[in-house]
Amino acid sequence: RSTQSEYIPLKYRDMLQNTDDERGAPFYFYYNPHRYPQFLSGVSQSFDDSTTRRDIFFASGGTERSPAALDQRLDDALAFCGGEYIDGFVLEYVCPDELDSDTQLGKELQNAIDHVRSYVRENRVRYVMASTHSHRVGRALAGAAPLDAIMLRYNMSHRKAAETISFPETLENDIPVLAFTTTRWNELQRTASPTVTTADCITFALQHPAVEVVLHSARDEDELDDALLPIIACSDSTQWMPDSKYDDLCSHYGDEMAWNDDGFDEYPDESI
Repeated sequence: RSTQSEYIPLKYRDMLQNTDDERGAPFYFYYNPHRYPQFLSGVSQSFDDSTTRRDIFFASGGTERSPAALDQRLDDALAFCGGEYIDGFVLEYVCPDELDSDTQLGKELQNAIDHVRSYVRENRVRYVMASTHSHRVGRALAGAAPLDAIMLRYNMSHRKAAETISFPETLENDIPVLAFTTTRWNELQRTASPTVTTADCITFALQHPAVEVVLHSARDEDELDDALLPIIACSDSTQWMPDSKYDDLCSHYGDEMAWNDDGFDEYPDESI
C-alpha cells in the first residue's frame, strides 16, 4: 500500500531474524516500485551486503507480456534488491482470455513465460512464477506452464474453487502455492462471527498442504505484530491450527456465495 512506512519491512525482517532459532527467511513481494516509495525504501534497506542479501527472498513482476516491457519491469525490480538478481519474477494477473483452452496457454502468455525463463539462464532471476484470480487459470498454469510457483487467492470464505480446481493440479505437479488475500481484504476480521484474527486467517491457509507461503500486506506495525507473533509462537508445532478449530471454520464459512456481496470473487461460477 502507498501508505506503508519504510519501517514495516525492516521490522518484519528483524522479527524473523532475531529469534532464538532459524524460523524462516524474510519474503518480500512488491508491485510497481514507483507507487510505493516508502515501503520500497525499507525493502532496499533490509540487507547490508551480498551475504545478508542471500538471507532474504525478493519477488516482484508485472502484468506486461511483451519482452521489452518485461525487461523494464525486471530492471525496476532489481533496483531495490541489490541490482544483481531477484529471487522470484511474477507474471501477474493471468486472465482466462490468455488461455487457448482449459489446458493450453495462449501464445503471448507462453512467449512471456519463455522470456522470463531466459532471465533464469542469465542468473538475473532464480524462480519464475505467475499469479491469477481464476482457479481455472491456476489449474492450466500448473498443468502446462514451466513455473516454479503460482500465486492464488485462498481464504476461509473462498475455498471451494481452490480446493477442487487449482490445488489438486498444483499438488500433482509439485508446484508450491503462494496464497494471497487470506483475510479477504481484512473483511474476515471485521465481520466474522466467530471472531477471527489476522493470524487465524494466515494459519488457516497454511494448513492446506498445497500452500507453502502466505502473502499478507500489514497496514502498520501493530497489524504486523498481530499477524506474525502468533505464527512465530506456533511454528514448532506439527500443524498450524488445531483440527477442531480448522473444521469449525470450514463449516462456518461453507456458504461462500453468502459472502460475495463485496465483489471479492471475480469468477463466482468457479465456486458453484
